[in-house]
Amino acid sequence: MRLLKLQLTIIGTMGLLIGLSTLIFSIILLMLGGTYNIGFIIVLVGIFHLFQWGYGPKMVEKQYKVRELKKTDSIPCDNPEIKNISGQWIYDTVERICKSANMPVPKIMYSDIALPNAFAYSSPKYGKRIAITRGLAIMNDPIVELEEIEAIIGHELGHIKHKDVEVMMVASFLPAILTMIGHSLIWSSIFNRRNSGGMLAIAFAAIIGSFILGLVCKSLGRRREEYADMFARQHVKEGGRKLQEGLVKIVENQEKLRLKKHKDLKISGFNTLMISNPDSSHKDIVSLQKSRIKLS
Repeated sequence: MRLLKLQLTIIGTMGLLIGLSTLIFSIILLMLGGTYNIGFIIVLVGIFHLFQWGYGPKMVEKQYKVRELKKTDSIPCDNPEIKNISGQWIYDTVERICKSANMPVPKIMYSDIALPNAFAYSSPKYGKRIAITRGLAIMNDPIVELEEIEAIIGHELGHIKHKDVEVMMVASFLPAILTMIGHSLIWSSIFNRRNSGGMLAIAFAAIIGSFILGLVCKSLGRRREEYADMFARQHVKEGGRKLQEGLVKIVENQEKLRLKKHKDLKISGFNTLMISNPDSSHKDIVSLQKSRIKLS
């Protein structure tokens, strides 16, 4: 029942996003009165999004020092009971969850950064990939457990199963168009003094519309995070508890790195891909300790 309610909420949010977009675009086109060609802007934003989608994995991997994980690899772990996390264990974990969810196994990657995290990403050119970071294995206060890493992997596989990269790319396309229209109209008003006041008014309307759509996109993103949480609960034994405990440890360790101004925190181009955004770890601690996920 909870899953069905969440799925209906996601569908409703997508419907709201599309409906609002249609309304805002119609109003702006009506205000412009056919005097402004937005086709070029739509094509330009579309090309940028397609390029980002197609080549995004390579940019992510360069930014986060990512390479393919081998089964023979061994990741040092600060938990004295574990000592090392084998690549074979990670492969076995991913394959087991994928089999349970009846989904193809993505390419498994390793990110050599100190941030304790995991993330999923994909493109039509490079396929679907999941990465865990070195920092996820070396959390020592409190110490990470293998079962928590299993649930975190489950959460990320949920994003792949639900095609969240593709869904959020389409969702972000709509406010991006409005933002570009707004900025282009501001520049047009500077060089076209005859109707500068009218253009500025439409420009600000477009930017406000983009802001509203951005809020809906954020709400959609939160719902899809919950959807991935539900996936972890379904396909990992006691997944809700394990994921909650793992996330608390992740944000606490990220906050310590933030206070130390660790160099890896400067790597921030794709932080929204991560299971916990390092930029908001200080806020997440409070909400997680109040039970961010109520799945157990």
